Amino acid sequence: MFRLFSRPSCLPVAGALLMAAWTAPALGQAAGDLGALRDHLAELSDTATEIQLAQSTTSTAATAQLDLRLSALEEEIRRLTGKMEEAQNTADRNQAEMKRLQDDVEFRLNRLEEATGLMAGGGAPAAAGVGAAVTPTPAPATPAPSTAPAPAASAPPSRTGGPSTASSSPAALTAYDAALGMLRRGEYDQAEASLKSFIATYGSDKLAGNAQYWLGETYYVRGNYDVAAQTFLSGVKTYADGAKAPDSFLKLGMSLIQMGQKDKGCQVLGELPGRYADASQTIKSRADRERKAAGCP
Repeated sequence: MFRLFSRPSCLPVAGALLMAAWTAPALGQAAGDLGALRDHLAELSDTATEIQLAQSTTSTAATAQLDLRLSALEEEIRRLTGKMEEAQNTADRNQAEMKRLQDDVEFRLNRLEEATGLMAGGGAPAAAGVGAAVTPTPAPATPAPSTAPAPAASAPPSRTGGPSTASSSPAALTAYDAALGMLRRGEYDQAEASLKSFIATYGSDKLAGNAQYWLGETYYVRGNYDVAAQTFLSGVKTYADGAKAPDSFLKLGMSLIQMGQKDKGCQVLGELPGRYADASQTIKSRADRERKAAGCP
């Protein structure tokens, strides 16, 4: 008597089926996360639009506060856009893995059906001495499709200049997002305390330079230009290669001008394009506008 399914044949199929069952919920979760990110992004975009409209009808001091809140919103929108792209990539990878597993299971089941069909069709060897010995003709050596998992694609190198969170822990991200939320709501005293705590706790995190910049903004928006200038200068020195280094240099010049040190402020703003050649055009244009507004030579 023979066994239709031997243990070695069943285990790979069972494993593939289990993997398929595990991957299916992941697809649904990725799709749900992607939808939630899109909704949050749309909500933030609407808020940013409202702030931009309000800027045209407010005083200079209020405009500075709205500008800070808008900047915080823009950064969160950029980060959420990055998360949304990551979620989309995850969903695409999961879909491709599910397709590979389905093809793998189908191939194995077909092999099992062929094997059991041969056994049920009288493929057992004849008894010795009865009739002529028949030597079965070997089947052509056709290589079976490979069922080994495809090698994982290497992650693309992270881009410099953006607020990368590749090395940020969940706790650091939570603390950083909470501080930005305070900025968006105009809670500058609370934001100052939270940002100081973030820098003290996560000083080596990739977002520490961003936090240093936002800390300077909490002083600038409240008219404490002396402390703001010191904070921005510290950010330029400590996080020279950080994503917010050009922003900190810009606000350093603006703070010096507000302190009455026009010559130094104009010098800083004039050096920005050459010092940060890869800075965004928005930063360079803002430096030029501030120089003209201050009457720099």
